[in-house]
Amino acid sequence: MAESGERELGRSWSAAVLSARPGEGATLVATAAAALIDAETGHKGQNVILMDADLATAGLSRLLRAWQATGKGDEYGAGPAAGDGRGLVGYALDRRVDLRDRSVQERLQDLRSPDGRTGDMALLALDRPGLSALAGLAGLPRIMARAAQRLAELAGCLLVDCGPGWNARTRAVCESVDFVFVVGRAGDRTHPDTLRLAERLEESGLFPKTIGHIANRPENVENRHGPQSAGGPRAVEDTLPLRTVIDLPYDPRAAQALAQGSLSGPGSAFETALRRGMDALEPDLFRTGFDIY
Repeated sequence: MAESGERELGRSWSAAVLSARPGEGATLVATAAAALIDAETGHKGQNVILMDADLATAGLSRLLRAWQATGKGDEYGAGPAAGDGRGLVGYALDRRVDLRDRSVQERLQDLRSPDGRTGDMALLALDRPGLSALAGLAGLPRIMARAAQRLAELAGCLLVDCGPGWNARTRAVCESVDFVFVVGRAGDRTHPDTLRLAERLEESGLFPKTIGHIANRPENVENRHGPQSAGGPRAVEDTLPLRTVIDLPYDPRAAQALAQGSLSGPGSAFETALRRGMDALEPDLFRTGFDIY
């Protein structure tokens, strides 16, 4: 264990966040997880990158609008980040991360929460106004895979919002990261779309790195069967391909707080449950981070 104030070196950590259907909360979970990691390990040298790989809605870019450094770009903060090249955008200048033979810098945006707390996070949006469209490129899955691999090396911690469903781009990202999480509503493990997504993961040989299902409750509905968690009581339902590893309670403040540029704080049931669940799955995320520099 490193002395107080000393950076403890470790390996990089990367995860893809998927959902079987739109509106299940994958973007919220990915964003809140990144903000929690940054809040507890940023001062230790850990950097965090969020990658918006959902070309259909760019939901992560929209949710993080208030966090993005202002510049000459569009409403989502596209274009060079404000500042003098320090931070994660500065790291990209060495061209170790390329998208179609050009630096990722034009797509990597430093994040600054309005309260000034966050300084160790960045956003990579693959497709947004003001930048050339990527959706039609035949080699896009390969480009996304390379970006995921290199960004994890640059940052130490990378979370990728892949959006709903399954396609070649999502598969490429999942093959390039360490872990895969599937987000859906409580009880959705039995939904046909979720079962099909689990089948795609298994057919692609990605089940060994698929941690499980994160149950998100977008509506204030009581769970009649009580919370489900890793290591909890076994039931018939646990024979399904995906087990619930984190059960998140309904908390209407969570998304609103993130959209305004901050975490809800220790009083947030959503953030408390997410932090505890993440700590149980990977304690080093909060203990030391995984900065490789």
